[in-house]
Amino acid sequence: MQRSFESAMRYSWLFRLIALSMVVTTVMVAAVACAEEEPTATPVPPTATPVPPTATPEPEPEPEEAMKEDGMMMEPAPLIDPDSVSREKTLIVMSGGQDGRYPDWENFNNYVPGGTGGWHTGPLQTMSEPLIMFNLLSGEHQMWLAEEMDISDDFTEVILTIRDGVYWSDGHPFTAEDVAFTFETVHGLQDQLVHTAEIHLLDTVEVIDGNKVKFTLLEPSPSWWVNTLTSNHGLSEHILPKHIWEGKNVLEFTFYDPDQGWPISTGPFALASASPEQKVFVRRDDWWAVETGFMDLPEIEKVVYIPQREETARAQMIIRNEIDAMSMVPVDTLLDVFEQNPEVVSWSKQEPPYGYLDWCPIGLFVNNAGDSPVAQSKDIRWALNYALNRETLVSNAERGAGTIAYHMITPYSWFDPFEEVLQPIYDKHSLNEVEHYDLIDERMAAAGYSKNSDDMWEKDGEIIEMSIGFPTWLARYGVHIVRQLQDAGFAAEMDQSPGTGEAFGRGERDYQFGCKGPSGVLGADPYYMLSLYSSATFRDIGEPPVNPWATARWRNEEFDEIVTEMSKIPATDPQTMDLFEDAMEIWYEELPDIYVSQLIIRHLGNENYWEGWPSFDNNYGVLHPWQQEFLKITTGLKSK
Repeated sequence: MQRSFESAMRYSWLFRLIALSMVVTTVMVAAVACAEEEPTATPVPPTATPVPPTATPEPEPEPEEAMKEDGMMMEPAPLIDPDSVSREKTLIVMSGGQDGRYPDWENFNNYVPGGTGGWHTGPLQTMSEPLIMFNLLSGEHQMWLAEEMDISDDFTEVILTIRDGVYWSDGHPFTAEDVAFTFETVHGLQDQLVHTAEIHLLDTVEVIDGNKVKFTLLEPSPSWWVNTLTSNHGLSEHILPKHIWEGKNVLEFTFYDPDQGWPISTGPFALASASPEQKVFVRRDDWWAVETGFMDLPEIEKVVYIPQREETARAQMIIRNEIDAMSMVPVDTLLDVFEQNPEVVSWSKQEPPYGYLDWCPIGLFVNNAGDSPVAQSKDIRWALNYALNRETLVSNAERGAGTIAYHMITPYSWFDPFEEVLQPIYDKHSLNEVEHYDLIDERMAAAGYSKNSDDMWEKDGEIIEMSIGFPTWLARYGVHIVRQLQDAGFAAEMDQSPGTGEAFGRGERDYQFGCKGPSGVLGADPYYMLSLYSSATFRDIGEPPVNPWATARWRNEEFDEIVTEMSKIPATDPQTMDLFEDAMEIWYEELPDIYVSQLIIRHLGNENYWEGWPSFDNNYGVLHPWQQEFLKITTGLKSK
């Protein structure tokens, strides 16, 4: 028996956690989660190509011609000439890349391993559309390419109804076949591809009743739809057009060939050009959403994504109104930007904390499958933890506008009951914001180490050397973390060379400082972040992680059993809290990663040319040019 989405939501991932935060919902909207009703319009039928009468029977048409005769194909409209678009109609975004270049500028395949974000630097925010758009800060959702969802009573089946009237930019209709093909393709290569969400829980996918896609799971999972079918870092961030991808080698196909018009998409913008220096997208005036009345045509006519510059350069560019949106800079630099350009805003405008509490806690991450002393000893990992003064780190790196972290969950209000059960665990392990040198001595002695004449921990003539990768945007933590570890007797150094994150993801480096998410999203539950530490996400060294955050390469059978049980029951079940506590007891005993602080997202928007940026008082999406929710910005900003 199929439960309607409104009914299933009562027990689903979203509802159960909102209930934990004491927000009782009595009315749920399945078609569109925003307050306004979806606009309606009479669809404009596509123009069919007439066949001239003739006495001689015509040969059977080729498949594409047959589609045109049946009225299924749309004739694509000519693209806007990008050179004709004024600056006032252009949105310029600085995001991703390295040293002013996009190293993978020709890659438009989100599933191919080894990329450094080609799909996430422009295509995801302008061309790609999700089945379901998820608001990561509110927990609300909006049906997008799918218009309806039904979930079975036992949470083992999900049926999506695909929206009528959606077309790829080359004129082919977007259908349930494209969705099923995408999931079948990724499912068959799940151990080799990346960005696959929880595809390992999928058993079968099939098209039913023409425009419906049925997903059958291997086991009950109330949260699978959110983790996999939405823009919440789900697999549906990149639905593949079957008529192009069928027969292609997914591990090699880049989906880029300007002569053939690739890449194509269903979204409101099309790729005009790509190079290492920039990606240019122009508005599609034949976007399906306008024809169907789903959305209005964007006011933006051109979007340009350019790669990151160093901190001072990108700050000066937004001060001079040369860019309209950009990723983070440290608080000191951000305050200088605000002073020199009053039209630049963050999520919290120009007020502390100058952004929003993100779902990606920051920490010192360990490759637990490696052969380093740290990977081999929980005592050494705990000693590293005791070497850190989190209060000092956050104060120095965030200029006081930060939040300390001890685990992988962001402390939104729904997490309060879970946080309470962790307090005794904190006390047991003396886990708090300051360093504990006496406990370092105790743990290192248990690991067989003693201090040498240089005051460094040594065993069998070997000291503990740590080359820690630091991305540019977290560099302000680097010097302080390294100094604290050195003061505690560890030979730590900071490595900012390009590619450390990717190498760590493949298990080819031992340490990386970064963040892991999507953690603590409002409406979420602890299961997803705990699952990142389960054996289901384990990959051998040299293989890419199943997603960017499954990098711990840590396995514990008892922990696995608990997380599996959590995946099968609603969080409102009293057993959920007990399972969470049991899982965290094991996690803290082993401490596979060392969390330090909560990430404050301080991406900036510039109101000089465009207004209507999302904020705490206008939460329609996140001001984050790496996420798919930025699509709501490229379609929603208004020209000044």
